[in-house]
Amino acid sequence: MKKDIKLIAFDIDGTLINSKGEVLDETKALIKKLKEMGIKIILCTGRTFNGHWWIREGLDLMNDDDLSIVSTGAFIRQNSTGRALVNKSLAKDDVAFIFDQIDDPRLQMSIHTRDIIFINEDEPNEAFLKDKGLVRMPRLKYDSLDDIPDEIARVCLSASPEILKDFEDKHRADIEKRFKYMRNAPFISEILNPKAGKSEALRDLADISGIGLDNMMYFGDGLNDLKSVGLVGVGVAMGNGAEPTRKAADYVIGTNDEPSIADFIRKYLDINE
Repeated sequence: MKKDIKLIAFDIDGTLINSKGEVLDETKALIKKLKEMGIKIILCTGRTFNGHWWIREGLDLMNDDDLSIVSTGAFIRQNSTGRALVNKSLAKDDVAFIFDQIDDPRLQMSIHTRDIIFINEDEPNEAFLKDKGLVRMPRLKYDSLDDIPDEIARVCLSASPEILKDFEDKHRADIEKRFKYMRNAPFISEILNPKAGKSEALRDLADISGIGLDNMMYFGDGLNDLKSVGLVGVGVAMGNGAEPTRKAADYVIGTNDEPSIADFIRKYLDINE
């Protein structure tokens, strides 16, 4: 039996955007139609808030009631102002603790805020530069943690997979006693407030919006989407997604390079255009 869908949340990388970093025209047209139908559209991403500004603007998700779940659920922010409705940030003492665990100079640590990525490296490594290029955010150095805004979304570690694995073997157990740790890509891991997470943010969103989880649809591809696709009324995994996420989903569709999102939603909601 089909669910009464009132809200649809989209992961961005590997889901809403294709391998060229673009939202397909079919998806743009479908989102416009969904808004006209009164269905709430939420972007749900690991990126910090201003790491996807051109995507939310391009989709016309800039009204006061348009929200984004960002920084893997550390924040829910109002798209029009950037104001945080939910804040599960890291404290500066947390960042200092993480820095003290780093015992390999080849492992670089970056601090992600709403608008800026801070990194004290004269030559940031390839993994950091690739991630920075995706999110189109500026980077700055800092003299001390006092120079960094209080709302720290996450700390990222960048290095080769081998160096990250060595770090995890030595320190992951201690870090996970205090934080949430996840490997987002072979070369990048992130450390979050232990109460952060996409599925946790969806629960917060249900309280804010008054829309029950059973009336939500979620599209995702990564391991950080796994709990979300299993939590909502209709969980949809991309065909290019991680195997555990595909197994947890109610539906598995085509890849992010195909108009599979638009095709699925039209069919599920019986939309004829």
